[in-house]
Amino acid sequence: MQMRVVTKQEDVEREPDVAGAPVASVVERGLFNSALDFYGAAGAVIDYRGTDHPQLRWSLEGLQGVREAMDALERRIGIALRAGFSTDRIVRVTRLEPDVVAQIVERQRAGIQD
Repeated sequence: MQMRVVTKQEDVEREPDVAGAPVASVVERGLFNSALDFYGAAGAVIDYRGTDHPQLRWSLEGLQGVREAMDALERRIGIALRAGFSTDRIVRVTRLEPDVVAQIVERQRAGIQD
């Protein structure tokens, strides 16, 4: 499987969705934008100028931004699940690691059943 960097919504792979195209495209766009927000917030607290490897910038405001962006992304993943998106589709849209998405999906499903 070849990975590529996605820079705009049109680059996200499309597939038929049982939820219907208009709803699916809105859900997918929200999920994609939340993922971009998360990656932007995470990138803001990583210093890539280190000689050995990237270093975390200890910024309370920056780390809070990452937390808020991840919370929003998790909520969007829950919306995508309720709209009928598969875990694989969520991985393709968000570009998160499959095991991370699986953990979020598990928590979302546990919360949905309560």
